[in-house]
Amino acid sequence: MIQLQALTAYLMARNLVPPEQFDSWIEQVSLELIWKPDRDGLHMADMRYRAVFSLERFTGHPARLMALVGSWLETHDSNRDRHELPAPLFAVEPLDQDSFDVELSLEFVEPQYLAEDPAGEIEAFNKTWAFVPFDLWIAEYGEVSHGS
Repeated sequence: MIQLQALTAYLMARNLVPPEQFDSWIEQVSLELIWKPDRDGLHMADMRYRAVFSLERFTGHPARLMALVGSWLETHDSNRDRHELPAPLFAVEPLDQDSFDVELSLEFVEPQYLAEDPAGEIEAFNKTWAFVPFDLWIAEYGEVSHGS
């Protein structure tokens, strides 16, 4: 549920609403078993889940929120088409002329890996394995050079 944590941190850093008016959680988790060797270990499965983000008494422009979410997805979840994930869904409920309750829901797919480990607790293919947390690396800065 790394994508949920990363998008939550990103949205909270934008100060869209005070922290006590922001919440996020997971719904409808499913697991597609794969069992294929991969450069990161044994690709055991893809976990698919719905992430929900709630912003209470949001007073910003809804299009700004949509642009922030869209740009984050473009940068950090560029394989959405490969998994045929639906577009983000925004439910906006007006409270008065200047504020809204907003609920954003979107689906993510995250790979789940195992590493061969003699002391591992997971048994498959006549071997023992350990769960390997998949780290989401986000570049803070970079450098591009051309030529030698």
